[in-house]
Amino acid sequence: MNRQDRRRKIADIAKSDAIWTAFPADMRAATELHRQGRLKEAADTYRKITKVYADHPDVRVAWSNLGATLQGLGKLDDAIPALKKARALKPDHPPPHHNLGMALAQQGKLEEAVESLTRAVELDPKFTNAWMGLALVREQMGDLPLAVEAYRAAAAATPQAVEPHFSMGNVLFRQGAFAEARDAFAQALALRPSFPEAVYALGRTLEALGDLDGAVEQYLSAITLAPQAQVAHVQFAQLVLVIAEQDREKAVALADRWKAAHPDHPIVPQLYEKLGA
Repeated sequence: MNRQDRRRKIADIAKSDAIWTAFPADMRAATELHRQGRLKEAADTYRKITKVYADHPDVRVAWSNLGATLQGLGKLDDAIPALKKARALKPDHPPPHHNLGMALAQQGKLEEAVESLTRAVELDPKFTNAWMGLALVREQMGDLPLAVEAYRAAAAATPQAVEPHFSMGNVLFRQGAFAEARDAFAQALALRPSFPEAVYALGRTLEALGDLDGAVEQYLSAITLAPQAQVAHVQFAQLVLVIAEQDREKAVALADRWKAAHPDHPIVPQLYEKLGA
């Protein structure tokens, strides 16, 4: 039976022993549609499954996937009831709490989102994605210290994950906790050395800490990794001008290094003009 025939058959299944044997195949058909990005078809199939297999012990998975699919379609008003149904069917299962929390956050219902995401990490303290979601919502609410706590928990839950350290560094930088931000960015780079955004962020942090030489090297590294990142070029040029106030010869040497690697960059002649070189 092909996948299309399987989807047709779902609506005709009687509530009998078939509920135990046909459910996995029907779920596979729906999840394959989901995986292919055919979200409307997937949502229609999940809906049929929730009706036909309403009494199946694993139907909560179909409700959860239906909610995620509707969320992907931007139908949050429909997604949230589906996710709440999945949560109600197994309240001690963390993923529905996480999915519901992210959908609520998209609706701007941040307090409710925090409640749902907090429950997810209470049920599973190693649930990295839920910690990350909680941190993002805390950021949206302006609760930066609590966002940092959530990012720390995410990093502890998955020590090899880069994003918690990088995101935590950004929040710490916003708080003015530059030494802690430096350590967070350094940890992100220890895990992923070729991460231009983190290299640039470390440069900004070192500059804020007064380590101008260290900042220069980070900006040059960021430019090497991502030549198209104009912000790094601009920040480097501005820092060279700051250095020129104390040591013009050193500043010109830095400009020469930059020009050698990026001779056609439009800011190059402007920088030399301001340096009087």
